[in-house]
Amino acid sequence: MFRCDRIPRSGNWIKRVLYVLTPILILSTLIAVHHLKDNANIVSMSQNEAIWFILQLTKEYSEFIYQLQNYQFGNTSHADMMVQYEILWSRFNTITHNDLVVHLSQFNGLIPEFTARFEQVQAIEPQLLSLPVSGEFEPVLHYIRTDFESLAAFLNEKFRLTSGDMSYRIQAITQIEQLIQFLLFTTFLMGSVMAYVLLRESKTHYSLAMNDSLTGIRNRLWLNHKLRELETLNQPFTFYLIDLDGFKGINDTLGHQAGDELLKVVATRLSRLSCQHYFAARMGGDEFAVIEFCGPGGACHHPSCIPEQLAAVFRRPARYAGKRHSISASIGVSQFPDGARSIPEVLKQADFAMYEVKQSGKDGLRYFQPPTVPPVTPVTPLTPKEVAPPQTTGIPQ
Repeated sequence: MFRCDRIPRSGNWIKRVLYVLTPILILSTLIAVHHLKDNANIVSMSQNEAIWFILQLTKEYSEFIYQLQNYQFGNTSHADMMVQYEILWSRFNTITHNDLVVHLSQFNGLIPEFTARFEQVQAIEPQLLSLPVSGEFEPVLHYIRTDFESLAAFLNEKFRLTSGDMSYRIQAITQIEQLIQFLLFTTFLMGSVMAYVLLRESKTHYSLAMNDSLTGIRNRLWLNHKLRELETLNQPFTFYLIDLDGFKGINDTLGHQAGDELLKVVATRLSRLSCQHYFAARMGGDEFAVIEFCGPGGACHHPSCIPEQLAAVFRRPARYAGKRHSISASIGVSQFPDGARSIPEVLKQADFAMYEVKQSGKDGLRYFQPPTVPPVTPVTPLTPKEVAPPQTTGIPQ
């Protein structure tokens, strides 16, 4: 018999934890991606801005040294050499006093170093102005070359990605990338767990909705869905409507607990028929239903084993209220689509046939026949029965 499991309580707290952790993981991932983007932009913009200004500065440095040497050998004028000095002077001034230069501050000590170099360049201006008179070129050239080489070494160290000031940002980017990978993996894992929990819960809810809570077999909701499905597919089937005889008397005399015990016994037996291609369901109260599928060609199985199996179900006494009691049922049978053309008609015909069994003394099975076709088919007894112990013969049927 199909068992209807309860929703495990552990799934509730797991789901609550997942509901809390998943948004946190998603938010953390977004924050990490934002930091990664910021660090990458800083590295890129800092490198681009610094490289552009430094290239311009080193170019003007080289050009100034060249002009100074030309002036030494008389290949250019003092005025041209001073013009180049003014250009070099302006490059330093642009770097140290320009509000648009925003990313050079990312390099520790770079702006102070440029400021100090700028002051040194300014300091040699009197010597440059006095060159036409003094002619002391070598000290000035040596000073400028030494300063230029020192500046080049300093900038090379500053802008190296592996060991310069940008290395810590590269390390930060690597760490953030690893963090994002971990967060994404964790989010995927949490999503998988959540999907599993929700799927299991969905299956459990479906089981609760489609199965009878008392007996554990399929309920009327499932039966209605199945019948509509068979009608849509135009799948031939035989429908058995089973109504327990004397069930109200059992509830009235022995109590509802005894009635529930009987329903469970009958449900268990119906779910364990040895026939194939059938389903059993409880329609509600003391009514059960059995659907027997017919063959691919549209004809139902002949001879069918279901009637004999149903007879065996009610031939054996059932134990409830602490004793064994004889039981019986009235069974109406209809067929789709040979007899009935719609599901309401299937139910109506089976109910009509079952009612005829009730009118004929109960304890039997009858196939539906149109009332206009005489004679009415005889009731097929579900006997012989196994006789229950004498003390239970007073139970109304």
